[in-house]
Amino acid sequence: MGEEIRSLMTDNLVQPLRSNKLPLAARAHQYLRGLLEDGTFQPGEQLPSQNDLAAQLGISRATLREALLNLEQEGAIIRRHGVGTFVAPSYGHHLEGGLEQLESILDMAARQGMQLAMDALEVGEERADQKLAKILQVKPGTAVTGVRRVLTADETPVAYMFDVAPAAVLATADIDETFEGSVLDLLRQKNENQIGQVDAKIVAVNADAYLAERLSVKRQRALLLIEETMFDIEGQIVEFSRNYFIPEFFRFHVVRR
Repeated sequence: MGEEIRSLMTDNLVQPLRSNKLPLAARAHQYLRGLLEDGTFQPGEQLPSQNDLAAQLGISRATLREALLNLEQEGAIIRRHGVGTFVAPSYGHHLEGGLEQLESILDMAARQGMQLAMDALEVGEERADQKLAKILQVKPGTAVTGVRRVLTADETPVAYMFDVAPAAVLATADIDETFEGSVLDLLRQKNENQIGQVDAKIVAVNADAYLAERLSVKRQRALLLIEETMFDIEGQIVEFSRNYFIPEFFRFHVVRR
């Protein structure tokens, strides 16, 4: 599409910002996010140039860049140096499910027709320090199995997952070529470890350098952390996990009765 046609289209789509109490960059971010959410710009579509957007919104390029940076950190857009700014191809495609149901992320995705893949799998035996021993209710120094991996959708990282369990419950040998990414599903397959319940805690965190590298996001990117403690039918802790999700790809809800 030529620049003249693009300019004519965006003249009708993007309007100057109305005054309110928010800082100008925050208003620009809010307004542009609204254009993405209402489908004005579709996943994968290129946005107008920064000069055009800034002029149409009635703001400076510096203010616009701040708004675009926030959208980029949220995973809503992708900026390609020397090419332009695009709506993220996966924007608007999210996995939705209720946490009250004992179900793995992989099962939830399959049920909704979303294909998740596992990448960067790391499995190893470790020794529980004081903090981990307290979480798992084992003695310090107890052998535990750690399982780390990244989940991807269309080759884009969407979650980083870390599970740890006593080696007596989950051995490193249990993680073989058949493992697809769900420790919950794996433990359910082991007859001696019938899962009774999982307690979950949900908090918002910012990506540190380690998570930023594995999820291919910027440091301080907002993430959704779900910490889960898994119990067997006798009430013994069999596994603990920390699961970091990029919020744009997931929507979790809880049914309260």
